[in-house]
Amino acid sequence: MAAILATGYILVYFSEHLFWAHARPEDTWSGWILTWLVYSLTGYIFLAAVVIFRIRSFWALFLAGALFGWLTEGVIVQTVYEDLPLSISFTGLAWHALLSVVVGWYLVRRAIYHGIWRTSWVSALIGLVYGFWAITWWVEPDGRFVASPQAFFSFSFVATLFAILAYWLYDHTMPVDWKPSKGGLITAASLILLYFLFIAIPAVPLAALILPLLIASVLIPLYRSRRTEMAGSQLDTLPRAQPLWRYLPLLLIPLAAIAFYALAYTLEVRLKTNILFYLITTPAGFVLWIMGAIKLWRKKQLPIEENA
Repeated sequence: MAAILATGYILVYFSEHLFWAHARPEDTWSGWILTWLVYSLTGYIFLAAVVIFRIRSFWALFLAGALFGWLTEGVIVQTVYEDLPLSISFTGLAWHALLSVVVGWYLVRRAIYHGIWRTSWVSALIGLVYGFWAITWWVEPDGRFVASPQAFFSFSFVATLFAILAYWLYDHTMPVDWKPSKGGLITAASLILLYFLFIAIPAVPLAALILPLLIASVLIPLYRSRRTEMAGSQLDTLPRAQPLWRYLPLLLIPLAAIAFYALAYTLEVRLKTNILFYLITTPAGFVLWIMGAIKLWRKKQLPIEENA
């Protein structure tokens, strides 16, 4: 449970905290905790998919991230259906799958395991991109999202401290041979299904057609890919239980972000940086989704005795 909650926070950190980049007037501690628990639920399904489908490759990981992204954005909230077809990618694929899962859950953890120098430059790069993204809120029509550098840094620093704790907790509590229980899977799937039937579909009836097709587009290639993989998954490929100091370079995320943010604030730079993000990541999400499905479908299957 600790590892699942830690996964939920890692995902909510990249999906929500870095996205909004500031504390909004309507934010509350209870709201943040509820969001964390929701991401822990969809994060649990993501972890289960990693194990069940023996996910090791980038392409399979991205499709598992797509599953997480679409469950979050197509069930819990209904942004998948707001601006079709582009909303299929942004944010489910373009942000959740690519940034939250591939970068946040995988690449950052991999950097930590390879030492402080790799963690440092990966964190600094994430921080610069984060700071570049964050200034887009300054050009919102109502102008209420112009957070001061001090407020931006405080929010980002505290959120990153919790992220450091989450990475450390995950590494110290997730067994390398973890497998989801049938009861856990049934419970998680039932909660998602009930919410989809009684909340998402009444809000957006088109969801009843679109979401099942999207989910099938990743589950079918993942199921076929499973038959090409030996036992094991990403959960058992990296060492665990790193000392706490190995995680501290992650503080370069808010430090690099505030360096860019404060400079732009001082120079009164006003740019819609979200447009550049959108133009790059939205097509990338579609391309990676299609390529991932094709590559997994074309993989040569193992003989039955090797695949058992």
